[in-house]
Amino acid sequence: MAKLLIEMQYLGSISYYRELLRYKEILFETHENFEKSTYRNRCYVASPNGKLRLTIPVEGGKGQRALYSEIKIDYEEDWQKIHWQSLTSCYRNSPYFEFYEDRFEPFYTNRFEKLFDFNNQMLDLIIELLKIDINIEFTVDYQKQYSDADDFRSRILPSNPQETVVKYRQVFENKTGFIPDLSIVDLLFSEGPHAKEKLSHHQPLPMGEGHKDFRSKNTD
Repeated sequence: MAKLLIEMQYLGSISYYRELLRYKEILFETHENFEKSTYRNRCYVASPNGKLRLTIPVEGGKGQRALYSEIKIDYEEDWQKIHWQSLTSCYRNSPYFEFYEDRFEPFYTNRFEKLFDFNNQMLDLIIELLKIDINIEFTVDYQKQYSDADDFRSRILPSNPQETVVKYRQVFENKTGFIPDLSIVDLLFSEGPHAKEKLSHHQPLPMGEGHKDFRSKNTD
């Protein structure tokens, strides 16, 4: 089976982790330019008022063109406090939040210089909690096409959430209805050790036409 080529996401979506679960070898892109309007520095969670976006601010703002691996987090605003208060408020009544909160809280109290490193360490934690057995590698240069990998770079986007990825009981479902394809923490805090089983029961995303080369026009 081919390996999966994909970008690093912030508290990646459920469809993102579903794809990670399908592969034994994951190749993370480290030489792409940073792209606007993606999950690289944002995620979506379920709030009492519906879908809530959490965005990590980056130095240089939306107009910069730089390698994702070199993007620095902007701490001018106390986004860590805002994100942690949001996660606590949204999930304190979920079945498993209290089992995991001590593992996630350090990400919102300790400072990380680079967004990629923050996301990488967060991903390591989630893989551990989900008990996903995969081998992780990182690209050594940028290639538009790979012959030995399924290319999912910039395929899983906020603009295209999957409607039937995984069904489970959400905290505010009685009020907001079911919201599909939120951050993996929505599933993890709701299902705990059963989250991996939920992920594995659904079909993979269809392969597209391949990765678009964004290296000359990246922002956010």
